[in-house]
Formats: sequence, C-alpha cells, structure tokens
Amino acid sequence: MGKGIIGSFFGRGKNERKIDGYQNHTERSSVTEPRVIECSSCGAKNLIISNSVDKCEYCGSPLIYIEDAKTVPSAATAKTENAMKKNSESSNPANAYTLTTGFYTAGIDIPVGTCNVTAISGSGNLHSSDHGINEVFGIERGYVSSFKGLKLRKDVSLIIRDALTIKIVYKSVDSGFSGRTYDMSGEIDISTGNYIVGTDFEVGTYNIVAVSGSGNLHSSDAYVNEVVGLEDGDVNEIKNVYLSEGSKLTLRDGLSIKLVPEVVK
Repeated sequence: MGKGIIGSFFGRGKNERKIDGYQNHTERSSVTEPRVIECSSCGAKNLIISNSVDKCEYCGSPLIYIEDAKTVPSAATAKTENAMKKNSESSNPANAYTLTTGFYTAGIDIPVGTCNVTAISGSGNLHSSDHGINEVFGIERGYVSSFKGLKLRKDVSLIIRDALTIKIVYKSVDSGFSGRTYDMSGEIDISTGNYIVGTDFEVGTYNIVAVSGSGNLHSSDAYVNEVVGLEDGDVNEIKNVYLSEGSKLTLRDGLSIKLVPEVVK
C-alpha cells in the first residue's frame, strides 16, 4: 500500500432436444436437474438449468460443459468452440488479475477502473480504503462470493485479509498501473519478538513471507493482523505492506518471516 493511504477492515428454462441414436427417438430433457458449473476463467460457480447458457454470469467467459454419455460428442465440442470464439474479446484475460492477501493500490498495483470481483479460494474480509466494498468474502455457503461493479479510483487501496484469494475482472479501465519491483537480495529475516520500524529496519513497503513456524503477526498501526505460517489455513504471504515510522511489528508463537523490500524508484 502506498505511503499515506490508510485502510482499517451465486434462466433458464427447459431446453429439450432429440438425441440421434437414442432408443425409439424418445425426447428427453438434456438436463434433468440444476447443476453448478465452475467457470474455468474466474472460478465462479454458476447455477445452470439449461445447457443453452453459454457465458459465466460473473466474468462473461464461456462455460465448458461435461456432457453425459448419450450426447453426441461432436455437437458438444462444436458448441464449446463456438462459445469460446464468440466470447474471446469480451472475456479479455489481459484485464483479469488474481490477488492474494495484501494491499493493492489502484494506479500502482492494479488498474484504475471498474471491475467484478469473485472469490477463488479461502475466506476473509475484503474492503477498500474508500469504503466502496466491505464484505466477508469466501467460496463456501454463508460467505459473499462475488461483487459486481466495484469502482477503483486512483490511489484507492483494495485490502485482502486472512487466507482469501480473489479474481478481479475489469469491465472498464480508466488508466493503467506502474507496478512494483522488490529486492530479493535485500530481504530481512526476523523471528519471534518486537521490532520498531525505522529503528530495526527501514520504513517502507514490503512483501512479508513466512519462513517457519505459525503465529500471529501484528503491527501497531493496524495495517497487519494475521495468522502467518506454513500450515493449512495460514497466510503464507502478505503483499505490498507499508510499515510506517515508529510502528511496532510483533511476531508470536515461534514465527519466523522475511521482509522483502520494495525498490524505491
């Protein structure tokens, strides 16, 4: 997160068709009950009643069906290929980004514009520094799994907490982003204890990466409060964390991490 930016914290209709070679040419429904098709592009789960639905409800990418044994394979293949060709421009994978735990500033880490957001794995809080979104996101029942039309203005930070992974697909891009470079050779290894930013290491933006153990990682400026480690359910890495002058970074429970500093341009 850039210096000075502060953020606290699933139609349907029946479609019947005749299948060549089916005994007595009896007509039957191609889908007998609703089913969920996972989009191969963004990972969103679409509730489908009819195979005539070609597009993902969330990102517009073509849905790929696994037909039953009595469906003519060539017809299914042609349907998928046509759908993919038809939607290749609208899905625009160049404007899709997969984001994990961390801080992402529009204009620096991601484009400025309007996007749809989909949970890919895990669960956790998702919010923006301008309060455009503040939801408990996740892939399981009970969590919010998607959010449409999120406006990300320049310098607004999108903040992902806990072990949550999302995908953002832009509907429109107002401007691009500069990106960050990190100095792997300048990484700092620290273990359980208390550290003062500006005294024990320099003020700046870091990627925080788990090295060993599992425990709470907390900063007094409230930017970071996560269970970090290498165990299932732990946050393995927190990206683009700004550590401010005089704040205290605390590691507990035998946790060891490395701080990878951003290259200041």
